[in-house]
Amino acid sequence: MRQFSGTKTEIKMKKLILYSLLLFSKIVFCQSVDNDEKYFKFQYDTIVEKTFVLDLEKLFDKTQINELDSLTAEFEKETSIEIAIVTFDDKYDSDEDFHQNTLFVAKWIGIGKEELNNGILIGISKKSKKIRIENGDGIVAILTDEETKSIIDNSFIPNFKEKRYFEGTKEGLKKIIEHLKIKIKK
Repeated sequence: MRQFSGTKTEIKMKKLILYSLLLFSKIVFCQSVDNDEKYFKFQYDTIVEKTFVLDLEKLFDKTQINELDSLTAEFEKETSIEIAIVTFDDKYDSDEDFHQNTLFVAKWIGIGKEELNNGILIGISKKSKKIRIENGDGIVAILTDEETKSIIDNSFIPNFKEKRYFEGTKEGLKKIIEHLKIKIKK
């Protein structure tokens, strides 16, 4: 994943830009093909509060967003690991599109610290019935793809099948955090 780099002032500016992205509530993903590679343009129109949660699909209410954001912010302060949660609308109609979109957003936002490459992006689409977790290279050593899949299968999916999207997201997020805390202490 692309990470923040530069002086402390430059990093603060980059984070301000990241947070500005997350401050906008309506984002339209415009898809184009250039040399068989998809890219996106973002259009912004309404500012909302700073958060690690960008709920484009409107799965969560304000209280739920605040709760998820608190969990991610506290964990980031404790460990420097940044976790972002993005819900996508139904514009992503194939597995490949959803995968490319989550990977693009993870790289574009630059979640995590550059020198540690320790960001995680949780991408969710209720309408497309998809979830994907993108782990930075620094995370893969302590949260493998197999462990990530297990958390998705055992925490997110059972709740999502019952239409409990907040509960599933919160439970999955807590399992990720719990797992990482145990591995970091070792």
